[in-house]
Amino acid sequence: MTPEKLLAKIRQALPDADPLDVKRQLDEYTGPERLRVQLAIVKLTDEDRRDSPRHYVDSARQDYRDVLAWAESPQQLRPDWFSLSVTERAKVTKADRQQYARWLAR
Repeated sequence: MTPEKLLAKIRQALPDADPLDVKRQLDEYTGPERLRVQLAIVKLTDEDRRDSPRHYVDSARQDYRDVLAWAESPQQLRPDWFSLSVTERAKVTKADRQQYARWLAR
């Protein structure tokens, strides 16, 4: 992921938003794995139109891993995760990877 590709994804995922304003909000996150976290924030904002990118930036400042998990591995956060068999966990993990790849590819 490059900053240019991130801006393109912002334009594609959030067509009603000012992409430069969204990018300014994303740039407020300066922690680890910056581009990956910023992309996750775009995905979460795309899926939940009620929250602004700033909401997720604030969450990432607290713990960036939360934002990554919400965007990249949502099904692995299921309350019954630890009761799943190894086979079921593998299926859930694969499904999470596929859903993220589909979002990236659209």
